[in-house]
Amino acid sequence: MVMQDELRVEATIENVRRISEFVRDMGQRLRLTEGMLFDIDLAVEEASVNIVRHAYRHGQVGDILLRVETIDDVVRITLIDWGLPFDADTVRPFDVDAPVETRARGGTGLHLIHSLMDDVERETASVPGGPNVLVLSKHVEN
Repeated sequence: MVMQDELRVEATIENVRRISEFVRDMGQRLRLTEGMLFDIDLAVEEASVNIVRHAYRHGQVGDILLRVETIDDVVRITLIDWGLPFDADTVRPFDVDAPVETRARGGTGLHLIHSLMDDVERETASVPGGPNVLVLSKHVEN
């Protein structure tokens, strides 16, 4: 089965809800289990919030393009933005074993995304204003 759908919205916190509704609708059409849909929805929400907060700063306005496709037993969600490129190497690794009060701020969402999805690929823009692409993949449970 190959399914494709996409949504383009302005990168605002208010539109994160629209993105989540889009993902949940897609999951229902694909008849994903509740657990699988929860994982995908949470990972996409975290990625979307990161784009809103970090890619578009200082009043800059931009979009998020969300593409969903299924190929065989894999759901691929691609998030594209044209904001500041993200450098994962600048984020300290999230330490799940550290006491809550001593954990460093940041990195929680990134850790969550990698924990919930089977594969995470990132391609950052090579020129200012170019596309930053994040691809989240999850194998469908039969």
